[in-house]
Amino acid sequence: LNINSAPPASLLKRIGMLLSRLDNLAHILVWSKSNVNRPEDSSSIDMIELPRVNLSFKAKKVDTIDGKTEHRLYSNDHNGLYIASSTEAREVVEKLLGSISHFIVLQNSDNDLFVLMPGCALPRRLNTDGTALSVQVILDRRNKEWIDNMGEVRCYLYPVHNSQGKLIT
Repeated sequence: LNINSAPPASLLKRIGMLLSRLDNLAHILVWSKSNVNRPEDSSSIDMIELPRVNLSFKAKKVDTIDGKTEHRLYSNDHNGLYIASSTEAREVVEKLLGSISHFIVLQNSDNDLFVLMPGCALPRRLNTDGTALSVQVILDRRNKEWIDNMGEVRCYLYPVHNSQGKLIT
């Protein structure tokens, strides 16, 4: 499925925008078991791969204790963790990380939160005028030398302490 051509309010576009925190859209592969003939055809999202950061997610339907059915994207690399969909989970982590935005929040069935951050981007200071060092940092995800030297570990997972006041490293 093509995230770039997905309608703006579609689930595919929203998932793509979320995962773009981990890697560029061109490196996010979304797979469907549905038969799709035209871009406007509806389809399921069954598998997502981020090969540069060595991650993949599989869609599962889960019956919750309140009788609802949720569609979740479970990590194939971190057993029992799935992408948190609540705004509360995101807000908890945003308070901890401040201006850092290149992460997603995972959670488990006990509602424990985890921060997943990519390591495949070279942090660089943004130089606007060339005279002074900026405090702004940009992430260069296209630096081949950086990516080639990453080794096998391409992402870092940090549990959020139960007090929700710090990350555990």
